[in-house]
Amino acid sequence: MSHILVATLSTEPQGVTRVLDALLRRGYAIREVAVIHTTGEAIRPAIERLDAEFQSGVYPGIRYRRIPLVRPTGPVTDIRSEADAGALLQALYRTLRAARQAGQTIHLSITSGRKTMAVYAMVAAQLLFREEDRAWHMLSVDRRSDDEKQMHLEPGEHIELVAVPVLRWSDASAAVILEATDDPWEAIQHQRQFAQADAARRRREFLERYLTPAERRVCELLVREGLDNAALARRLHLSEQTIANHLSKIYRKFGEWRGSSGGSRAALIAEFSSYLAAQNPPRTT
Repeated sequence: MSHILVATLSTEPQGVTRVLDALLRRGYAIREVAVIHTTGEAIRPAIERLDAEFQSGVYPGIRYRRIPLVRPTGPVTDIRSEADAGALLQALYRTLRAARQAGQTIHLSITSGRKTMAVYAMVAAQLLFREEDRAWHMLSVDRRSDDEKQMHLEPGEHIELVAVPVLRWSDASAAVILEATDDPWEAIQHQRQFAQADAARRRREFLERYLTPAERRVCELLVREGLDNAALARRLHLSEQTIANHLSKIYRKFGEWRGSSGGSRAALIAEFSSYLAAQNPPRTT
């Protein structure tokens, strides 16, 4: 499988090439480099220097392309507005989406580029990354003067290139998003809907499969009305001891369902109040 490096660009082009060098050293078969950038005058020298590096033949067999940010009103010279940030997210999302559709393993560098670029890059990664994809950040910073900054790693030079954890959405939702749209804002809405539906499914599964019918009646009445044990007992025509026994089992099962050691009344109400409010009226008998 071929690998692609997707990088944002600031005024320091060595942030792209030194990360690429480090990845190649690690044995990753990078076959394409896609650089996303603004088009202001401040960044032009970095673009020209980066172009020259790839045109020099120092990276044989690697395809290099630049992706300038563009809004409907024209080129984005800097990230100064919400519309500029939207153009950035769209470029990142479409680039990662195209790489996934091409079957490429993605390496996303957030080393070079402004902080805004790094933030939006991670949003795109959350939407589209698979288990094998990686986001990278170079911890060691080149402190040399402008005249001395090196574009490449020197023999024996060590840098700290670390993988940044990406909290991915589920593979199922990512697959749906991948096919659904090339608009990142629509993708985010799809993901929200998918997450809400998945959460509702899990809550329904807990109530219907984890709890006995008697436990479910106690649980639903507690969540809907927040009653204490005595009130629950009166409403359900049970003894307080029976209610206490039911709740003990409910909290234990709730904790297991959440993957924790136990549950509580407050946590149970917080988890299921909105779900039950959207369902049919409560059953008290």
